[in-house]
Amino acid sequence: MTSIIVSNISPEITKQQISDFFSFCGKISSIQIREASSAETATKMQEARIVFENDSAANTALLLTDTKLGNSNVVVQPDTSAPKGKSEGTAPAATAVVADEEGHDIQQEYKPKAAIIAEILSHGYVLSDKAVQKSAEFDKQHGISTRFQKFLSDADTKYRITDRATTTATSADAKYGIKERVSQTKCLFQRYFDKALDSSAGTRVRQFYGDASKEATDIHKEARRLADMREGKPAGLGEETSAAQAPISQEPSNVGTSL
Repeated sequence: MTSIIVSNISPEITKQQISDFFSFCGKISSIQIREASSAETATKMQEARIVFENDSAANTALLLTDTKLGNSNVVVQPDTSAPKGKSEGTAPAATAVVADEEGHDIQQEYKPKAAIIAEILSHGYVLSDKAVQKSAEFDKQHGISTRFQKFLSDADTKYRITDRATTTATSADAKYGIKERVSQTKCLFQRYFDKALDSSAGTRVRQFYGDASKEATDIHKEARRLADMREGKPAGLGEETSAAQAPISQEPSNVGTSL
């Protein structure tokens, strides 16, 4: 396990809100909160020590410094007093499940940093441009994890099943139950891909998750797409408007809700 220190947290932010936000990074083992004074304003703020189960989650959390929670921008730093956690991607194999027919999904720890940042933005959090850019640079430097590559490979295979089922005769569908199998499969991937992977939009979404070389603008577009999908709007790619041009709502009811 590995931990971080989050300071400059507004007093009105609850422990649950802190947990909701940093859970985007990965599974949290514990959160300890104490009162701390702000050096700038001399007001009472909060400081949190967050322990993650995986070092990868802590690495993601460190990208989130200067994120606005409530009315203040938090500062995220390594917990230098804690023993060093596991290296990136070395969690026990038993916890690293990829999507399957039961609806399980890839864990946050194994997603590209840019994908996690896009999810956070899509829920209305305000991240600094530096945080978005750092996530893209991290992925370029470290590449896409083998676990996430397997997740994408499995998705590709299941979408090909979907395409075949579309053109299958009714008699064959009744015999083999293809529609039922496809229905179970599609729900797993709609948050990442368009319904038709072979469409121009679907292919570009697939490239976003499979290619480590991306820019901050790509992350903002994907954030807009995820937000639109959750709101029931057509799942485009956000090319018409950027996140800055069309801000994503940051109502309290939306903040911290997982995809």
